[in-house]
Amino acid sequence: MARKTHTTPEAAQNAILDAAEKIVVEVGPAGLRLSAVARSAGMAHPNIIHHFGSREGLLAALADRVGARATERITNAITAALDAKEDDRVAAMTHIFDSAYQGDEGKVAVWMHLSGAESSLKENMARIVEASHRLRQSIDGEVKLSNTNRLVMLVTLALVGEVVSGGAIKEALGFGREEAKRAHFRQWLAELLLNLSDEELDTSLDLDTLNSL
Repeated sequence: MARKTHTTPEAAQNAILDAAEKIVVEVGPAGLRLSAVARSAGMAHPNIIHHFGSREGLLAALADRVGARATERITNAITAALDAKEDDRVAAMTHIFDSAYQGDEGKVAVWMHLSGAESSLKENMARIVEASHRLRQSIDGEVKLSNTNRLVMLVTLALVGEVVSGGAIKEALGFGREEAKRAHFRQWLAELLLNLSDEELDTSLDLDTLNSL
């Protein structure tokens, strides 16, 4: 493959990350080789080391980029939902779920996490919780942050599970793999969450009990 010339370091880094993401989608992070990334990006192997330091550095940068993109879309969708009329809340909530992962991005995000790649997961989740809590407060000013944390965890696990084996699970349960069925599940989840009061979300276990387990 002919070598490509990039006008800025950022352009070169993005080309490398694009190539790495494509390879991870095809073979998973365990199969990522810097030589293959270099060929796909149209540059020499030392260029990868120059920009990312190591294979682990490249994986960490890829995990950060995927996480940042998803977080930006999710928080933007949550912010837009703040202005939704009552009759439009289900659609707005469903759109938040649809915004989480696009294309093969969910698969890459899960693989990056399972591979142990360093990422800004904690910071990203904090942003999502903060935005989610503002949304819940716009509906009910008395909601608890602890319940928002639980809801974000529930939704995150549901979306990650869908990425990993959602199609097979839905088919096993008789729902089918079609995109329409996936959309129906997300709308159902949105309606469920919007209809749960904070009182119904409270747990009988207090923090002292949980910390002693």
